Amino acid sequence: MPHEDQFTATGPSFTGAGFPRAGFSTHSTDTVYGVNAVGTFCGVYGESLAPGDESDRQAARDLIGVVGEGNTYGVFGRGRTLAGVVGFGRRGDSGGVFGVSMSSAPGVVGQSRIDFRFALPTGDSATDGGSAIGVLGESGSGTGVSGESSQGAGVSGNSTSGHGGEFSSDQAAQIHLAPSRLTASPPDTGQAGDLLAIQRGAFATLWFCVLPQADDRPAVWGKVHLDRPSVPSPTLEQGAQGQDVKNAQGLLAAHGHDPGPIDGVFGPQTDAATRSFQEEADIVVDGQIGPQTWNALLNQF
Repeated sequence: MPHEDQFTATGPSFTGAGFPRAGFSTHSTDTVYGVNAVGTFCGVYGESLAPGDESDRQAARDLIGVVGEGNTYGVFGRGRTLAGVVGFGRRGDSGGVFGVSMSSAPGVVGQSRIDFRFALPTGDSATDGGSAIGVLGESGSGTGVSGESSQGAGVSGNSTSGHGGEFSSDQAAQIHLAPSRLTASPPDTGQAGDLLAIQRGAFATLWFCVLPQADDRPAVWGKVHLDRPSVPSPTLEQGAQGQDVKNAQGLLAAHGHDPGPIDGVFGPQTDAATRSFQEEADIVVDGQIGPQTWNALLNQF
């Protein structure tokens, strides 16, 4: 039905357009958009029904650009040179692509494949897999990929010949473990190979599960004993400067003894904080940070 802007197609599905029966179809190659639709509830709503299925003809949620529902694929996109599907969220708390699973299947599946099957790809990665990246997450200053779980794994990686997970960074740590605030010890649960950081006051301790829990026993955890940082400088005292002083100042502050500005300069306030800490740790009070004081700073927490 033509009008001053473009045209509106209405009516039942028809034959003779060069396609199977369709509500709307076109062979046009000179149009800018295959479909250009704006709606107050949903821009485009498409549904695929098997014979005998019923539909309420209403999107699950409002204010959605495209909703697709189908027994196999809700939305299928194939890009010849770029992406098959591109999602962009304008608000800071929204997502470009949002995947939800109502069953045990993943909400979002990304694979690099040579072939593509109509069903959800589950082929042997050794014979069917492509050479690119299954899921790529990039961020300028935020998080590339974030995974959360209340029961299972937030992020799971598996490989038959390479790395299950690989991390790199030129400016920060390759991996960050957010310390758990368990107050006394690791939990009774755990799987062999689990790694756990526990917050102890201002410090974090690292634990490794060596034996999983069973019906008749809790999991067995071992504390990962870390060497203290290498301290190439001699014993520190008032007047010293450098990174070693800065490390000591940070440790003093973590123990609740204010060394003043953490600037790598061993001044009177750092000397006073050192003596205060030595008295609390019940070691020789001399204002010098030698082997005994380093040991106390790094292990008494």
